Amino acid sequence: MPPSKNLFATPPPRTVLVIDDERGFCDVVSVILESQGYEVHQAYQANDAFGMLAETVPDLILTDLMMPEVDGLSLIRRLRETPSWAQIPVVMVSAHSEPEIQESAKEAGADGFITKPFSASELRAMVRAHLVEN
Repeated sequence: MPPSKNLFATPPPRTVLVIDDERGFCDVVSVILESQGYEVHQAYQANDAFGMLAETVPDLILTDLMMPEVDGLSLIRRLRETPSWAQIPVVMVSAHSEPEIQESAKEAGADGFITKPFSASELRAMVRAHLVEN
């Protein structure tokens, strides 16, 4: 007889990777999301994020637009070109809210866009919207 599933087992927490060169921003986002039960990982540049992604695939990525070396648009394009990362929902985070910037993010493959500064409730809503259970 196959083992039965424990219907009362707590599912593992959903994981979010926050990529931003401002450590303070990453810390604030982490506190907000961890208070909602998410497991949060931080990367301070795209190359660090790629290293982390080689080890574990998060349920959602929040990435800044303006970062040194590899910007957020380039990061998203690389994610979309890599089969094991292509389906991860990605939300672009930026202080630049111009329609052209948002369109560029969408064309690169971003699933959402949130403008800095944002409230904790706006962040939580954006994350929930992109982590809908399948």
